[in-house]
Amino acid sequence: MNQQFGKKVTITVILGIALLFVYAMIFSFSADNAQESSKLSEGITAWVMEWFGKLTGEGKESSGVISEKEDSLLLEGMIRKMAHFAEYMLVGMLSFVILTLWMKKEKVAFWIVAVQLVLSGALDEFHQYFVPGRYAAVTDVLIDTAGGVAGILLILFGKGLKKLWNRIQKQK
Repeated sequence: MNQQFGKKVTITVILGIALLFVYAMIFSFSADNAQESSKLSEGITAWVMEWFGKLTGEGKESSGVISEKEDSLLLEGMIRKMAHFAEYMLVGMLSFVILTLWMKKEKVAFWIVAVQLVLSGALDEFHQYFVPGRYAAVTDVLIDTAGGVAGILLILFGKGLKKLWNRIQKQK
């Protein structure tokens, strides 16, 4: 076994464990019933509203356009969707890096991970459908997929910056 192969295996194992951890976290959150899920979301929303109030000096007052309760519900919904996006951004990043370690065709890796994102997002929503008080939403699958694709694009952007940096360094 050559050194390069051993390094790829080590990186794959580490990233694979991280990917499994992210999936476990996603499916754990999806297994929470509606009451548990709302309690977590409400706690995060209250913290964000308090933090934003301190930042702006406005306290916990509403925006003035809608009531504080409506502000809170709107923000809670946004936080839930951002969580979907962020979780799957990690899935997309980890999966894409693992695949591109072993295959050189990034376009093929992109489409394999895109299919993985759609299927895992749909499976997550299917699972959630059977949890008391929860429901499945196609929009969440789309948000999950968009988050994963954004993660892939971040990786590609980082690779592009690295290539540019290396080219600049060679010219010096």
